[in-house]
Amino acid sequence: MYTTLLIFRSPHDKVTNVRSIILAFALALSSIPAFAEDWTTTDGIKYQNVRVVRIEDDAVTILYKDGGALVFLNKLPPNLQERFDYDPVKAKVAAEARSKADADNAKALQAEIEQADRLKKAQQIADAQARLGTNAPPK
Repeated sequence: MYTTLLIFRSPHDKVTNVRSIILAFALALSSIPAFAEDWTTTDGIKYQNVRVVRIEDDAVTILYKDGGALVFLNKLPPNLQERFDYDPVKAKVAAEARSKADADNAKALQAEIEQADRLKKAQQIADAQARLGTNAPPK
């Protein structure tokens, strides 16, 4: 299946020319079938049409038939662990760092939620006072 791409541009517009070339190249690459395979983890989870997006010391980020996932290397069969240079020591350090970063992010998110709640309540009080025509704090 081929698609015709029509791009209207001024002959003097170099930015558009570059964008057109990049777009054409991206479309050409997207039409090439990428190598995809099926994986089954050691705990029985199946991923079909796997494409690796990112490799880390403790996990790989993948796109697959049903979406995306972070798959930990220790859950992969030995042949895949070997392909991704799985090192249990490096994986443990990376997993601990990921866990700490996740905890820090959760704490920061909770603080933002609490701050937003305080601001919302303060705004509701200010709105109620404005409707009542008073600036006195509620009793």
